[in-house]
Amino acid sequence: DASAWMVLADWLQDQGDPRGELIALQTANKTKPAKALFDKHKAYFLGPLEEHQKCYDSYDLKSATDAFTWRSGYIFKVRLSHNHYANEEFKGSLKEVLQMLLDHPSGRFITEMAFQDNNDPNDDDLQDLIDLLAKKAPKTIRKLEFGDEVDQISWYNVGNLSKLWKAVPNLHTLQIEAGSFTLGKIEAPNLKKAVFITGGLGSAEGKSIATAQWPKIEHLEVYFGDENYGGDCTIKQVQPLLDRTDLTKLQYLGLKNSEFANDIARALPKAKILKGLKKLDLSMGIMTDEGAEYLAAHKDAFKHLEEIDLSENYIS
Repeated sequence: DASAWMVLADWLQDQGDPRGELIALQTANKTKPAKALFDKHKAYFLGPLEEHQKCYDSYDLKSATDAFTWRSGYIFKVRLSHNHYANEEFKGSLKEVLQMLLDHPSGRFITEMAFQDNNDPNDDDLQDLIDLLAKKAPKTIRKLEFGDEVDQISWYNVGNLSKLWKAVPNLHTLQIEAGSFTLGKIEAPNLKKAVFITGGLGSAEGKSIATAQWPKIEHLEVYFGDENYGGDCTIKQVQPLLDRTDLTKLQYLGLKNSEFANDIARALPKAKILKGLKKLDLSMGIMTDEGAEYLAAHKDAFKHLEEIDLSENYIS
């Protein structure tokens, strides 16, 4: 709400706080004077964060991705990443950077966070960052990404997110792209979009997704993957999701990249969740003519849909 930011800006300016002017300039999209003011008071706006303005996942730090995106006088989005093989000079830890960030006044209203590598991309997960976030996450967080532009997804491990949900009650968007992750009992009362991209979804995570408490979910996208990469979900884990009647906001359902796509096709015509959907995405799986013919034979169950995506399957 721009007007709310301006009230804060006026109050801060009355206190002689330069952040008030920065809020006013950035809210008005006055980029050049905002930058000049920021540079003049860099020590105030950044403090110990100044040396961490770039992600540590590039050989050339000058061309590395920005770690902080600013909006309305505060850090709006954070991207944390350290690839030990790309930047061996960084001797600290991302946990230390995150701690500084969450303690600093400029990190008070963080809205979006993205996490990539945390030292060794093959061996180290994000657990220490997740645990810290679970204790100190700003209530303003609306979007979380775990696995941002992953190179080798099967090698990338997130960690256990089960303690995080209660710390981010206002979360709107969640995206996980990883070889493995633990979800636990998901309680996300304001979540609207959830995307789970993996080469092999474990049955426990399949159950967590199927039984998640997210009454406002509008977009749910799940990649099931290959059993050779730990994907041991079957229709058994999906059926509880298909039987739900409480997800009244859900419009897009993606059950993708599945080895049991034919089983999903056979379960869908009687699925209770189907009635409220606008788009059904069954792409990137191993659906054959058998599954497609079953869908066609029960076409009345799908007539209300705006789109069914069966692309990249094994349909003749």
